[in-house]
Amino acid sequence: MFFYEKESNGFITLVKFINKHCREKTISGCTFYFVYGSKVIEAKYDTMFESDNGEEMDSPEYDEYNAIAFENLETHELFEVNYKNLPNELYCNGERIL
Repeated sequence: MFFYEKESNGFITLVKFINKHCREKTISGCTFYFVYGSKVIEAKYDTMFESDNGEEMDSPEYDEYNAIAFENLETHELFEVNYKNLPNELYCNGERIL
């Protein structure tokens, strides 16, 4: 996976954590806790992918980045995490990631 410089805000740390657990085949046993202010989301990893912001490639606002989908265990809806919307804190099975 190619990383963009803009993703060095902690997103790469999350990707490396997930990749390690995918290689060890332990990702299915991982429960993530995303802390956004006073809101906590309990989630499971779903998939990692490349994405963009939907602008035309020749637009100055075009942005390409990596993203990770997680399943919210309360609502069973998928949500995307990328370098723009990292949580204030992130834990997995008691270990602080961010």
